[in-house]
Amino acid sequence: MRIGVSSSSFRRPLAAGDLTQLEWVERAATGLGVDGILTDISDFPRLDREYVAQLRKIAVDLGIVPFGIDAPALLDDGVQPDDMTTLSVAREFGALVVRMVLPAPGDVPPAAFAAAVARTKAACRLAKTANVTLIVPAQEGTLGPDEAAVQHLLKDVDSAWIRACPHALDERAVRSARERFPAHCADLGDDPARVVAATGNGWLILDAHAPEAPWEAFAHAIAALRAAEMEERRRDRNGRLEPG
Repeated sequence: MRIGVSSSSFRRPLAAGDLTQLEWVERAATGLGVDGILTDISDFPRLDREYVAQLRKIAVDLGIVPFGIDAPALLDDGVQPDDMTTLSVAREFGALVVRMVLPAPGDVPPAAFAAAVARTKAACRLAKTANVTLIVPAQEGTLGPDEAAVQHLLKDVDSAWIRACPHALDERAVRSARERFPAHCADLGDDPARVVAATGNGWLILDAHAPEAPWEAFAHAIAALRAAEMEERRRDRNGRLEPG
């Protein structure tokens, strides 16, 4: 299992100026021992190619993957369908994914759904140009409150450049040998053993909503996940723990 964290979970120290984005990358690599990072597009102090390339180089030099960009507002009405800014940043960063959320259902959900499909198709065309996959987690208050709703919209979009990002503990999520996902997500406090079992060898994006002590909270959660993964590996085919 490969674990990634997002700068959006560290919004409090970043917004307060206690931490720069470059410092966050270094501390995530050296202090948390993550495998990769997602950087929220709103946390970039600059979006020019030179700065984004510098951020990518720091991550790679520290031995972690510049896994993705968080862009929850990518489909908002204020963002033009042909706006390449976020996806250009993703390309320069070397991101594998851009994580976004579906828009709110609005006053007329069918109309909002049709508009979201059209905007998502436009975003997928840009994602193809940038060679990055869009991933969509379920989120309350949007057109995708659960994974079934997300999958329903993605079926209408019909693009290979967008995939669901199910919660690791969502028992309704479709998981099979044929249905694989670029990443799962989980929250601080989720049962580590269940998260490990659901994620397998894939990517896990570990999230938290602005915890007061994010470094300590994430360090504890990641250590618990690593321990659960080690225990899982020690199990034999009958589910018994092997000696040692």
